[in-house]
Amino acid sequence: MKKALMISTVVLVFTAIGLFARGYTAPSPAAQETITGDWTAKVKQTDRGSVLWLSMNRNTDARRGRFQMSRDFPLQDFTGLNPNANSNVQFTLQREAGTVLFDGLFKDGRGVGDFKFTPNGGFVSTMRNLGYDDLPVEKLFVMAVHDVSTRFINELKSLGYDKIPVDKLIAMRIHGVDGDFIRRMQAIGYRDIPADKLIAMRIHGVDEKFIKEVEAMGYKNLPVDKLIAMRIHNINAETISKAKALGYGDLPLDKLFTMQIHGIDEEYVKSVQAMGYSNVPFDKLVAMRIHDVNGKYIKEIEEMGFSNIPVDKLIAMRIHGVDAKFAREMKDQGFSNLSVDDLIKLRIHGVDSNYIRRMRGNR
Repeated sequence: MKKALMISTVVLVFTAIGLFARGYTAPSPAAQETITGDWTAKVKQTDRGSVLWLSMNRNTDARRGRFQMSRDFPLQDFTGLNPNANSNVQFTLQREAGTVLFDGLFKDGRGVGDFKFTPNGGFVSTMRNLGYDDLPVEKLFVMAVHDVSTRFINELKSLGYDKIPVDKLIAMRIHGVDGDFIRRMQAIGYRDIPADKLIAMRIHGVDEKFIKEVEAMGYKNLPVDKLIAMRIHNINAETISKAKALGYGDLPLDKLFTMQIHGIDEEYVKSVQAMGYSNVPFDKLVAMRIHDVNGKYIKEIEEMGFSNIPVDKLIAMRIHGVDAKFAREMKDQGFSNLSVDDLIKLRIHGVDSNYIRRMRGNR
């Protein structure tokens, strides 16, 4: 009996040594976990054809909390899906990172039910070999949903994007930063763009078509940050054309950004011009907009009896709160012939109707 036990022990030891010699590693705990939850879905018609809008909610887990994920999928991504089954259904979403099994009911293109995600242990091992250790089951689930595969990772690596963090890989996949997009950018001279900026380009619609439009406007070889900013602030051929029509042609890009940021648009400029303020220098126009010196305010000042006030004084009046109400208060206190400079000085020194009444003893 003891001899048999010793032999068994020796066999087990040598078996273990052999496994480790061949590079054996224990399965990841995440590869043995699953995620369960409920789902709702409906078929939608888009310019890309029929898609399935799918929303998945993970079952409550006191340790990990609850999460919800929604997106659309091409119908062909699923195996066994019949959205018009009008009965109980079972279908799968099979990805390299794992498989999502859906059970439930589909009727007239709408479905509801439960799901279970099972990670692929082989994918976990391959990812470990690529330098991605200890991927939690939650990450594997998201990678499966968005189809972050080793093929995708290796394609990025071949283009110079190696060891990208998993969260960025997922973001790149979500926003369509793939080998095709990177190669298209490289073809028009944009190489070695950091992953974060590639994602931002995709989010804001900076592609080769937009870049060519920008070059046609006269802005060539712009840094990626500027291209993204142009998209964010909606600077395009129409914006530039309108600025020229208002008398502000050939502005540097930074000044076009300033116009958009502060809302210096056609309506504002024309309201100022209608009150006789044409050809205002750009920097002063910006200051007017910042301090809300607009057509309505200028008209109010003119109705106080002041006309053709220099732009700098209009700005100073606005900064110090000189308006029609303040001028009337001063007039009611017997100061009817004050100049613009007088009104500004009174405001600067805190002289208002309440102060005057106190000084006169009228409380």
